[in-house]
Amino acid sequence: MMFEKVLVCLDGSLLAEQILPYIAGDSKKFKKVVLLKVVPIPGVEIHIGVPGETAGRVQTKSGLEHNKEEIEKSPDYLEAKAAPLRKMGIKVECVVLEGTPTQNIIDYAHDNNFGLIAIATHGHSGLRHITMGSTAEYILKHSGLPVLMVTPQKQH
Repeated sequence: MMFEKVLVCLDGSLLAEQILPYIAGDSKKFKKVVLLKVVPIPGVEIHIGVPGETAGRVQTKSGLEHNKEEIEKSPDYLEAKAAPLRKMGIKVECVVLEGTPTQNIIDYAHDNNFGLIAIATHGHSGLRHITMGSTAEYILKHSGLPVLMVTPQKQH
């Protein structure tokens, strides 16, 4: 199956990068690949005791500084990941967004007519999965698009 455009989601981790060999291996099936990194907005949601409602987000100076630094470094990070794919003849674009990863990924994919979303899971299970959630699982359930999802090998 040929996909015009593939959205590859990265978060800066070695685990997330394990999706890249799958993209490289199927490079003849993709006309264009976009590497996307969504930098989460820093802060902590303050819950008011009403299910589904929050009083707001509290941001700290150090959190905002870290966020600014991550946004500044992200283009170079993505370009470094794009270089080997470009050497293989793949047309690659790099995009950095700020916001909620799950919704930003889905919105960007729909707004830009992607045929496939590629993402690695972090392989969380049990309580950690419940408390942290799964970006990959959310995208699989809510994007309405085909999703190439891999569970990477743990790095030691």
